[in-house]
This record gives sequence, structure tokens and C-alpha cells, in this order.
Amino acid sequence: MFSGITSGLYGSVGSAVAAALAGAALCWALTARAGGRRWAWAGLGAALGAEVSVTLLTPGGGALTRRCVVDHDLPAPFHTTQGLLNLVLFLPVGLFAALALRALAPVLALVVLLPLATELAQSLVPAVGRLCDSGDVEMNALGGLAGAAAGRLLLRLTGRPLPAAGAGARRTAQVSVAFLAVAGALWAGLITQIPVDATSLQLAGGKERAAAGRAIRDAFGDRYRIANVQVQPGVNGAPTQLFIALDTGFAMLSWPDATQLTASLEQSAAVTGASFPVTGVTAAPRGPQAALPIATRYAREHFPWALHDGAQARTYPVGDHAELGWVVSWRRRNTAGVLMPMRLDVQIDRGGRVSQLLARRVGDPASLPPVKVGSAKAGATALATVGSSLPEGTGARITDTELLAVRRGARWRVQWLFAVQPAASPATSLYVDATTGRPVPTATEQQSVLDPDSLTGPDQATLSDGPPPSRP
Repeated sequence: MFSGITSGLYGSVGSAVAAALAGAALCWALTARAGGRRWAWAGLGAALGAEVSVTLLTPGGGALTRRCVVDHDLPAPFHTTQGLLNLVLFLPVGLFAALALRALAPVLALVVLLPLATELAQSLVPAVGRLCDSGDVEMNALGGLAGAAAGRLLLRLTGRPLPAAGAGARRTAQVSVAFLAVAGALWAGLITQIPVDATSLQLAGGKERAAAGRAIRDAFGDRYRIANVQVQPGVNGAPTQLFIALDTGFAMLSWPDATQLTASLEQSAAVTGASFPVTGVTAAPRGPQAALPIATRYAREHFPWALHDGAQARTYPVGDHAELGWVVSWRRRNTAGVLMPMRLDVQIDRGGRVSQLLARRVGDPASLPPVKVGSAKAGATALATVGSSLPEGTGARITDTELLAVRRGARWRVQWLFAVQPAASPATSLYVDATTGRPVPTATEQQSVLDPDSLTGPDQATLSDGPPPSRP
């Protein structure tokens, strides 16, 4: 409900205040004979006016969506800022409904059915143009119920008379059944469901914030302040990550293993104070030969583990003319030529400062299965697999190949990774097991945490976990 209210904040708040005052004034005028309940009715009018303004009158996408997100993870909204705001929004609705209506059945019907009506309207009214969300209904209803409970308690503490528990129940049930019948028909006939697991950024706890703080200090000392830490749940096989908002730039930390840190401090050719200065560097590099010792100095101070055990460094430009600087990448292979999972990529900008970072501290697998399938046979399998999904007569070619250790669940495998380029179509990556020869199209934690393209640019890397291809 609140996800679309990210711009025009002051205008939205002003509209909500105006709607609340209008609702309060209208209810005050219509309840002149309500006696002591007049203030409660005015409060309910204000709460309903604010709710309508925030949910239906704040501009959305401006087009009919007819779609609703159905979140399978019921506890997820409790861990998001949006979910908590949705709960708070309906607290006054439930509170003033209990004080004004008094009868239990109408109050419960209002706080449960109003969120459902609101979400359907968001999806079905073109002027609103938003997705409805089951998590919003859940949190709105819970907020309304909590407010109603507080209102009932307040009435009891103040000795106010309460109607019998069944007062108004029959008519409320009739209206509720009629509403649910209409809502069900709209849902079945017009709404497209989008089932998801938890995908919203969730509030981080103490352990997550502490891990984020350690990772940022290890990488950059005390130069950057952490503004916020949120949890991005992993879906479709991707790992869970911590999103770390910095006062300048952002970072991502794999969670709960905390083995991979990526950071983006500066993404432009201009050198600014956002990038990280390397101790002892006073001159800007003029080429890759000068960028290598700067990156090495930084790595030796912050990530010394990446420089040992035979790790080799490669330097390559970022941008057509190295306008974004150079990436120095440390990788290691075993005696069979299999690329190991450890990795350190340090991007040095034209001013000799660190602008991007990828640090993955993962130990070498204790044992790996033997390589029984060569690159030629595995490549033929990759081409056949990709070709089976292409229109007849459409060709494809392999543009890059890598042999690497891949963790599949709790086991390590040796797999070929191919970049396959269909004719007139975007390139795709596909894995072929080097022991069994079977295609494995899905990525894993080691590949899906970060695509090197996000550090090196689309013209620099084509494989999702191998080193950048050699440049002519």
C-alpha cells in the first residue's frame, strides 16, 4: 500500500491531513444527535479520510492493473517497514470504530472488510493504478483489530455501557456475505494472482547490523557511515543478502554466511570524494600497470587472504576507453585447472581510488569429482540445450567457456560454464556438469550473488562467475 508513495511526500501528507479534517467535519455534522459519541464519530471520520487519501487518492501507475500479489510468507510483512506502516494506518480506524459503533460485530466487519475493499479498488480502479497485496490486507486487518481491542478496553475501563455481544450481528452478517460474494466474483473474474514468497526488504536485527558493520569496517575502515541495513530474502534459488545503505553508495553482504561483500561507491567517470582513497597513493594511474600496485596495496591492507595460495591477478579496463578505470581481479585455480570459488575484484578509478568491490572469501573445496567430460562435448550439449528452445533454423554459438567449482546444495561439483549467443537474441549462460555431462541451467549461490557485469560493464564479461574474457 505504501510502496508507491515514494515521491511527492509532502503533497501526500498534506492531502491526507486535508482528507482527515474533511472526514472529521463531515461526521461531526452528521452526528449532531450522537451525544457523547460525537467526538468518536469525528475521529472515525478522520481515520477513514486519511485511509482513503493514502490508499486511493495518492497517484499510482495511472493504469488498470487487475493484478494482486499473494505472499505465501505470512510473517514477512512484520519484518518490513511497509508492513508496519500498514498496521499503524488502521490502528485509529479500529480504535474510533469501537468507540463510535460500540457493537462488536459491525466493528469487526469494518476492520476486516475495509482493507479487502481498499486493495481491490487499488487493482480495479484505473485512476489508482496499483497492485493489490495480500500482505497489506493482512497488516491492515491486524492493525484494525488491535485498535478495536484497545477501544473496547478503553470503554470498559471508563465504565461506558456496551451492547450485547450479538447486537447487530444478523444484519452485519448479511452485509458481509453480500460483500464477500461480490469481492469473490471480482477476484475470480478480473484479478490475476501473482504468487510470491517474501521479496520485500525486511528490517534487519542486531546480528545483521553487527555483521554489516564488521564487513564495512574490514573493507573501508571508518570512512563510511551505515545509514540503514535491510534483509533481502532470497527467492528462486538466489541467496539471502543484507542491503547496506551507506552515506555514500551501498553494499550487499551474503547472509547468513557473510562470505561475500559487494560495494558500489561510485559509478561515474568523474572522480569524487565518494570513492575510497588508498593509503599512500598520491598520483592518479595512467594505465593498468599503474592500477595493479594500487589495488594490491589496498588488498594487502584490507583483504590479505586474497593474495596467498597461488592467487593470480589480472587487470582489465572498465569502459571502452577505461573511462571508469581498471578492475584488478584475483582468482585461483587448482592443479587440474579448475577455477576455485574465492574471488577479489577491486576497481580502481581514474583518480587511483577504489570505486567498486567484490570480495568473496570461500575456502577451496576439500575434494572435487573428476573431470570426465571435455569442453568440446560439454559445449555441444550446451548448444543443443539452448537450441531446443529456439525457433527452428536459429543458430547459436559459444562465446566464452570456463571450468569451475560449483556448490550444488551441500556438495561441490566441477562444471563447465558456457556463454551461448543465439542469433539475434541476448546471450545466455548454461552449466554442464563435467563429470556426468548433463546440463544444469540454474545458477547457484556462488554465481547468483553478483554478476561480474555489475562491476565490469556488459562489454567486459560474459560469464557469470568466470574471469573476464581476454581482450584482443
